[in-house]
Amino acid sequence: MSLNKKILAAAIVSGLFSTSALAQVVISAATPTPVRYAEEIVASSTAPVTLTAIAENEIESALLYNFSQTEVRYARVECSPHIRFATNSTVSISNASGQVGSINGLGTNVITFSITAQGGPLVSTDTVTIDGDRSITNAAAGTCSFSLYDQPSQAQAGGTAGRIVTTGDKPYLAVGKSFRLVISSPRTSVADVEANPSFGNFVADAPTTTSTAALATLLYDVPAAADQTRLPNGTLIAGSAQLATILGANTAIRVNATNDGFSAVANADGTYTGTALNRVYISSSAANCTLGTPANSITATQASFTVGAGVTIGPFLLCLERRAGNLIPVSEFTTGLNAVAASAAYAPTSIAAVASGNIVRNGTQLQAPLAQVPTGWLSRMVLTNTGGLARPYTIAVQGETGNTISTNNLTGTVPANGTIVVDLNDVLTGFTGAPRATLNVTVAGPNSQIQGLYQIVNPDKGSISNHVMVRPGTN
Repeated sequence: MSLNKKILAAAIVSGLFSTSALAQVVISAATPTPVRYAEEIVASSTAPVTLTAIAENEIESALLYNFSQTEVRYARVECSPHIRFATNSTVSISNASGQVGSINGLGTNVITFSITAQGGPLVSTDTVTIDGDRSITNAAAGTCSFSLYDQPSQAQAGGTAGRIVTTGDKPYLAVGKSFRLVISSPRTSVADVEANPSFGNFVADAPTTTSTAALATLLYDVPAAADQTRLPNGTLIAGSAQLATILGANTAIRVNATNDGFSAVANADGTYTGTALNRVYISSSAANCTLGTPANSITATQASFTVGAGVTIGPFLLCLERRAGNLIPVSEFTTGLNAVAASAAYAPTSIAAVASGNIVRNGTQLQAPLAQVPTGWLSRMVLTNTGGLARPYTIAVQGETGNTISTNNLTGTVPANGTIVVDLNDVLTGFTGAPRATLNVTVAGPNSQIQGLYQIVNPDKGSISNHVMVRPGTN
């Protein structure tokens, strides 16, 4: 058979490959399925990592060419520069008539060898398989190719000269993250202005209850089966036992809150230890908030769950339970994973925090950032209600560090379609420092109906200063 006819025959049968039960990477396939390793593996040119020989990292290719009996051709198998063939690599041919010569290039990313149709012809669908260990100098995706050449020198050189057939570069090695944190279905929960005290409870909206906000759904585990990765020894990372090789015990899920969002769970003395840890938790259910995994540590702005490699968690709800009597601030929550390596052999990458729910308020919030009551001045707060219902208000006083402020008359009512003027000398009754403070006012009425003004007047000179009160944390 002429060379052109052989190539034509190979083209006709291209796409028909070995039905071997092994899971080799068939680089002559149209879309090979590469072997997948952990991207967390640390490897370098000075410290390459050995990938132990397993069926899944063998390289297989159809010959793509019909050999006449006694015909000799020269094969070149070339992979990306960071993938090397270990010295224990061997080559076999599916057809017993095929004979493989000595392998050149072991220890590099290119090997060459002769193929002889010794006992009879070889057909294009016969396969060649390269097994043995591989080594990598970095954890990155890579390709391999199989080519046949006329002469050994041409196979050594590579390129197009003398090349009969080639698979071209095909995916051989893939890498991926060996763990995942999935945050889904972030929810908005509403702190209720009509509660007692205002914003002390949530508006019930299942799975959020009056006491507990369901923030989002959280899942921490290894990827789905098709995306699971392998350790260098070939072990599939299918759960905690294998993942513990990569992730250290201090790996933690961290939930961040704006505006001191976790102050709603603080103990009566303002601490976040003891029972407070049970108020921020990963539920044992995806349908409702039931205490499952409590936080290991909490501050006003962050809750941390030390999970290590302890997958699988979820998909379960991430929940926040307010302490009875605490006010619930407006806050936005994000959740990520702080990945800690189990050893220097691995470098896991943390997972960035993503939106995982928020809390808004359904009433009006007003603030006078600097209210002063100096001697001889008139200091006032003016509240206006354009709605048809009288609305109660509450004043929370906030002072500078070291300035203890005595207060009185912190509650009242803004009349329907009316205005109330509050003399701040009746509210701020004493100071251990400068006579000034921040006023945070909550009004149990729609934001569109309530307005606020801070006014300070010098009666001797007749000067008046008016400041529209700001609206922090509105929804």
